[in-house]
Amino acid sequence: MMILVPLLLLANKAEAQCQKPRPILQPLRYEEDWSLLSDRDCKEEPIDNIKYVPLGRENWYLSVGGEIRYRYENYEAPGFGVGPETPSGYILQRYLLHTDWHFGHHFRVFAQFQSGLENGRNGGPRPTDEDVADLHQGFLDITDSSQNWRLRVGRQEIEFGTGHLIGASEGLNIRRAFDGFRFTFKHGRWTCNSTLTHPVLVRPYTFDISDHTQTEWGAGFTRVREHGGWSGYYFGLNRKQAFFNGKTGQDISETFGSRLWKQGTVFDYNTDVIFQTGTFGAGHILAGAVSSNDGLTLHNLRFQPRFAVRFDYASGDSDHNSQNLNTFSPLFPNPQYSSISALLGPSNLTDVGPLIRITLNAKTAISPEMPFYWRSSIHDGIYNFNGMQIRPGNLSTARFVGYQPGVTLERAFSPHLSTTGGYFYFFTGRFLHETPPDKGVGYFYATVTFRF
Repeated sequence: MMILVPLLLLANKAEAQCQKPRPILQPLRYEEDWSLLSDRDCKEEPIDNIKYVPLGRENWYLSVGGEIRYRYENYEAPGFGVGPETPSGYILQRYLLHTDWHFGHHFRVFAQFQSGLENGRNGGPRPTDEDVADLHQGFLDITDSSQNWRLRVGRQEIEFGTGHLIGASEGLNIRRAFDGFRFTFKHGRWTCNSTLTHPVLVRPYTFDISDHTQTEWGAGFTRVREHGGWSGYYFGLNRKQAFFNGKTGQDISETFGSRLWKQGTVFDYNTDVIFQTGTFGAGHILAGAVSSNDGLTLHNLRFQPRFAVRFDYASGDSDHNSQNLNTFSPLFPNPQYSSISALLGPSNLTDVGPLIRITLNAKTAISPEMPFYWRSSIHDGIYNFNGMQIRPGNLSTARFVGYQPGVTLERAFSPHLSTTGGYFYFFTGRFLHETPPDKGVGYFYATVTFRF
């Protein structure tokens, strides 16, 4: 039955004479606008009958959508030999279903339900693997007639830029959401945002609640240019208790940053520069980070290869015994900082390495990479993407953590059905050798995603 449903939804397109471009299924599903389907000539698929359901009044309609995702994962020596190993691997399932209610030009209600399940992992599900059934998003939008400003109230996914600081965590089985307020104002090429939220605390077998031990607030702007743009942002975060480099205390951080990006005909770049200050316990915070992904695409060559270099720097603590803190805090990042294997996070880490993307055809691409990793400070350890220290820094003076060659393969069969898979192997360096266990980590994954 699970196979028949996608096949029915992917039936042959009906003849249509629509002159408007069809919407694209977005990672943030609330960004989709299916109002063009009010024109019957724009309906191309049987499923369009639920993408636009008129509600009896002008500009009143309902849109329904969802996602089914199956992901197989297999880690060899997870945690460099610390975590439980599952030789046969395990399965992660994610089900999303949303309803998007539009009541004219001023009011909108969006609700999304999420179910995440884990099967077969030794040691049971991780905190980001399982949430049996819950309201993932539920918010009210209030806008003006011209859509120049919008107030959003309720539970919502938030992602800024490339997700280095705040993201929806697509790579995890359970996507991240926040409870609170977001205000957006648009004028010409400028967009301004401000937020006041609590992250949602996932509870696998009962209703998720706001995590009142953490409060986020922020503001920023984006100016769109041709094939690129520029943004500036500020985020404040109050964590009642945090842990960095053996230090514990209330973390009140203020993060300032700017992003510059462009997708040119040949050359492209994407760079974030971030500065962090505030207080940690009785001390002060002084930290920072830089991230860039710069490349060139040779469109005239077969397979249109893109050759790029990725560089990331996140500061580490300079004195274990000082009350002050220099470890960069990644706030709520997407987990794939150190590639899809998500072994390392953006605290006290420097990495650099080549990336190549080869477009085999319009629907298939292969992407090899090989990043190298060092500790930014020898007085601090290494962390995972959640900001938890996984190796202390006081047992070794070595900087080199290791390197991780890998490759991913992506295939989009249609706008609804896609697959991706890959293999990575982390070769451990001197720092891990001197802070055992130091086993190399192999990671294989394969994902099938169906969206409607």
